[in-house]
Amino acid sequence: MKFKIEKYLVKKAEQLAFIKIKHDGEFKVEGYSVPNGGLDVPIKNEVLVKGIKENTAQDNINAMSIADAMIFIIGIDSQFKNNNEYRKFLDAFSKKINLDLKAYMGYMSRKYFDIGECTDSLIYLKAMITMYPEDIDGLYHYAIVCQEVAKQYQKDMEDEAMNKFLLEALSKLEKVIELDEGFALGYYHLGYHYYNQGQYIKARVIWEEACKLGLDPDLIAEIQENVGKMDFKVQYEEGYNLVFQGKCEEGLKKLLPLEEEHSDWWNLLFMIGLAYKDMNEIEEAKKYFEKILLIKPHQVDAMVELGLCEATNFNLEKAIEHFETAAKIKEDPEILCNLGMAYLNNGNLDDAIYYVERAHELDSQDEVTIACMKELSKYR
Repeated sequence: MKFKIEKYLVKKAEQLAFIKIKHDGEFKVEGYSVPNGGLDVPIKNEVLVKGIKENTAQDNINAMSIADAMIFIIGIDSQFKNNNEYRKFLDAFSKKINLDLKAYMGYMSRKYFDIGECTDSLIYLKAMITMYPEDIDGLYHYAIVCQEVAKQYQKDMEDEAMNKFLLEALSKLEKVIELDEGFALGYYHLGYHYYNQGQYIKARVIWEEACKLGLDPDLIAEIQENVGKMDFKVQYEEGYNLVFQGKCEEGLKKLLPLEEEHSDWWNLLFMIGLAYKDMNEIEEAKKYFEKILLIKPHQVDAMVELGLCEATNFNLEKAIEHFETAAKIKEDPEILCNLGMAYLNNGNLDDAIYYVERAHELDSQDEVTIACMKELSKYR
């Protein structure tokens, strides 16, 4: 099973120490044989510290404390070099003492969750689904705790980490409903992930399925309220999908009715502008991109589209002006290539070469840049 968040858990390994047990040593577990070269096994630092304080360190390093730490390291790093050996040990040890490993990992996860230690809680659940990848309850609760950890990163304004944990939750919830198509709570939470990603059609379909499967009445009421509030967003998504499919007239039928109540929604204005541009109604398209710049003066994409509109109308001086403004805000290969080609078509070869070569410096593999370099070679 693949995980997107392991790099954020690595620090937790600092809570562990490792000791070597010998193949022919005193430490033995029925049904398990230590490898000939011995085995480095983990132990939680807190166990060692407690033993030292009580002068009972040796007694505290028992099979159960080692088993717990093995579970913990498996949860931190699913690819840890000794994991296969640890799983053999855990299998033998659990059989010897009649321990339900899944139940134990669930218990430890709840214990840490209840005291607010969400990352430790997550580690035990991650160990569970690493060892039992099709355990539906484990996957579901893992996704829920991922969401809680994401909230912590959001409070700390660590957006990259937050997004990774949200994507992790999303992928595991998708796995839950793949394994159990009747898992209503999986659909409920999944709907929020799609909604937050701007996949409104998908969110509505998933939420409607959750209601069909049967949820608590309060959750059904919550879903119905959400679906009602996002009707216009569903219509927007339907509209821009049509525009991207080249069905611009059909797309505008969806998008234009939304403008009256959402005249300051720049994404909506942008899609309307794109539709008109693709229909070659350039003056109408320009109006929408200009509206966006009144709302968001530094919206680079609108500047670029205005530049392209002006270039289509052979107003190359104006096109250059828009591209230059955009390039000052965001030095992007595509913007620089647009600027370079505008200069080329305006008869300024030196500036054309400068900007296209700068684009090539930023990304030599960019397809647009490569095409522009080939075009320039004709004029050298």
